[in-house]
Amino acid sequence: MDPLILQDEEERRYYFRPFSLQFTRASEWDGAVADAVWVWPWIKPYRTRLIISFFLFLFATLTAIAVPRLVAKIVDDVLLHKTAEFLPWASLLGGLMLLKIVADLTYKWMVTRAGQRMTKQLRNDVFHQLGSFPLAFFDKNSSGRLISRCVNDISNLSQFFTASFFTVGSDIVLIIGCAIVMLTLSVPSALIIFAALIPMAIFMMNVSQAQMRWGREQRNVLSRLSSHAADTMNNLGVLHSQPFAFKWARRHGRLQNVFAAINTRSIITWGSFSSSHVLVMGITYTSVIIMGVHQMREQTMTIGEFIASCTYVGLIFGPFFDISEKLNTLVTALGSAKRLRTFLPAPIRDQSRMNEEAGAAPHGPIRFQNIRFGYRSDRVIYEDLNLELPEGEVTALVGRTGSGKTTLAHLMLGLYPLQHGKILWGDEDLLSISPERRSRWIGHVSQDLFLFTDTLRENLRLWRDDITDEQIFERLKRVGLDEKIKQLPGGLEMVVKTETLPLSQGEKQLMLLCRTLLQDPRLLVFDEATANLDQLSEEQWLLHVNELFEGRTTLFIAHRLETLRLATNVIVLENGRVLKTIRKAKGASISEGELH
Repeated sequence: MDPLILQDEEERRYYFRPFSLQFTRASEWDGAVADAVWVWPWIKPYRTRLIISFFLFLFATLTAIAVPRLVAKIVDDVLLHKTAEFLPWASLLGGLMLLKIVADLTYKWMVTRAGQRMTKQLRNDVFHQLGSFPLAFFDKNSSGRLISRCVNDISNLSQFFTASFFTVGSDIVLIIGCAIVMLTLSVPSALIIFAALIPMAIFMMNVSQAQMRWGREQRNVLSRLSSHAADTMNNLGVLHSQPFAFKWARRHGRLQNVFAAINTRSIITWGSFSSSHVLVMGITYTSVIIMGVHQMREQTMTIGEFIASCTYVGLIFGPFFDISEKLNTLVTALGSAKRLRTFLPAPIRDQSRMNEEAGAAPHGPIRFQNIRFGYRSDRVIYEDLNLELPEGEVTALVGRTGSGKTTLAHLMLGLYPLQHGKILWGDEDLLSISPERRSRWIGHVSQDLFLFTDTLRENLRLWRDDITDEQIFERLKRVGLDEKIKQLPGGLEMVVKTETLPLSQGEKQLMLLCRTLLQDPRLLVFDEATANLDQLSEEQWLLHVNELFEGRTTLFIAHRLETLRLATNVIVLENGRVLKTIRKAKGASISEGELH
């Protein structure tokens, strides 16, 4: 199994049996403990607050159980028999209710506040973890699947970091406590309640398990829908101009039908439980009332105890429905934890290094030693590849399409893991250098321009506050764009996107070069950087950037012979191996025949 491919849970054919004991099978909850343990590191920093919250929750719950019994005492001894004073008992009841409200609000506020901080930390960890993966990870996992994990699963797990967990515990303690107190009021009524609770509890557990299974199916289909929608938006031009567009739309319709069927099945299951809950609660209420009236006629129950019995029925069945809903939320959260921990094994605590200085630039030539690599295990591009990029010189990499030129650039940038061999920058392993240091000292210019939705200034300096506007315009002047940028509405303050920037493709390419050179890298990688320039623009571009290459190790990947004039070292690749290496004077031309 490829470790870079995220696995979705494949569901077996599942038949929902409302009153079976299938929820007790250990295999159905396999890994649930591990999922809960995985969440602990995010909870641990707030354990003191959560312990305080637990005692407040326990006090609020026990008070809720005691209040109806206290009301029965007041009704019988104060109002009817007048054997006790009203004011002390009323003050006790009012004080308990006030303390319960305060404790209830306090623990929920504390848990919710801690939960939001935990969720924020989890989102940051997931974001930074995704940024550490090689490009191969994103090639092998669809965008919809990643979005589902980073958005939907974290949202589901955030429910675990709220008062929901305490709410379920409170409801369970409330039901058990009220049932026990009912035994002291009326044994027959308590037995009626127990007889109703047992099948409903089994029904509830099976509904929760069914919701867990079908919720997992729902998330899997939703991730496929997200991927399909992303592919549609990214390829609208192709879809509008090709005859297969209706088949693509039909595929979307099939996914929608599957998603709707799963939703319908889930809603029907949940509806059957909610309807049964209302029916059983009504029958139980009626039975307790009838039994209570009978016991009062037999003088084995007081009016206060009758009122308390009816109140306890509401306290038992009221939260019963809420338990099932919250239990489903928590089970869903554990399922999301299982999915998230496949690529985030532990919290990332050392995020401060993201803001630290990258450190000094490595020095020395770039050496590829015994490189073996292939995008697929059954198709090798490089087998024992060895080559060297001299320090401070411009090296041109040429070859036919498919010879492995762009792949070589991807390996230098650390986008894909090597299968064998090393890439050395001087004495340092290039792939062992931290991503922060590598991105600081390696500049990459390709034919694809990506712009953030932000000001033109930030798109050029990439949020480095030490880069001034004067430096930006100096670099823009070097590539011939300073006057053009000054004429834009707002200048550097203009908020742009790739499709809204009023520049030609060639001018955008020059802007990308300006962005890279503003970072002052020591290693420059140009991957078809002049592909969008016409011949005249390319000559002007080469004239502008010639002096900027001084002192930098530069790799040019190009097809056009004009770009080879800047190089002093030309490497010809053929089928993933070095066909020949040509040394020449800078500025000297090279013929096509010399490359073959």
